[in-house]
Amino acid sequence: MKRPMGRPQEATWRAVEPIGMESVWGSAAARRLSERPPLADDIHDVLVDMLMNHTLAPGSPLNIDAVAKQLGVSPTPVREALVRVEADGLVVKAPRRGYLVAPLISLDDLHSLIDFRLLIEPASAAAAAERVSAEQAARLQELARSGGTDDSNDPAVTRRGMLYDASFHDAVAELSGNPWLRESLSRLRSHLHMYRLYHHAGQGAATNVEHEIIADAIASKDSAAASAAMRNHLHTAMKRIDDVFASGRAGKRA
Repeated sequence: MKRPMGRPQEATWRAVEPIGMESVWGSAAARRLSERPPLADDIHDVLVDMLMNHTLAPGSPLNIDAVAKQLGVSPTPVREALVRVEADGLVVKAPRRGYLVAPLISLDDLHSLIDFRLLIEPASAAAAAERVSAEQAARLQELARSGGTDDSNDPAVTRRGMLYDASFHDAVAELSGNPWLRESLSRLRSHLHMYRLYHHAGQGAATNVEHEIIADAIASKDSAAASAAMRNHLHTAMKRIDDVFASGRAGKRA
């Protein structure tokens, strides 16, 4: 029987080797912190990098003053950024305990997420193919081709890959014309969970070609091909993650 959504899989996240701050400081957002007075967006981006690559370990308490000192900023902008990060689902606020880094979901839970997406996203792609205009199709194809090819362990690369992946699937859902479906996908935060589980495995760029195939099928107004391409994409995405865990790379840096 599968565990309830959100319960951490102990063997998964404890095995992941945290990445030191030196890799975080190499990101563009971190460089901006040292080059000029930081903006709220810069602090938010650096915090997301630290949370996505486990510099701040899943399940651990988050000390605002310590993080502020580490980043060389005052606690106030860190506290403000954490409000946004909490909305992203990367931290949780516990009564009388302050912020905790959100635990990783289990691999079983991720399978359940993909199973749910398989129920609705192929239909979403088919509906998008039936409704899309030429201008919308061109924008979707441009978005699909905007994914990077860098599969390094850079925290900013991980964050950009996650945002690209989530943006593409959100765009398809929007084109389907079903706001309830789009809202459901948004609330899943599936891409965040996927990238936190295997950020270090160097698998992000593998999705780009699959996105292009989906976008081209939608642009061609071929609903059957769009549905099949989305279904194949979700199946292969899950297989990539399963292969990473089966090979033992889930607990190691790429």
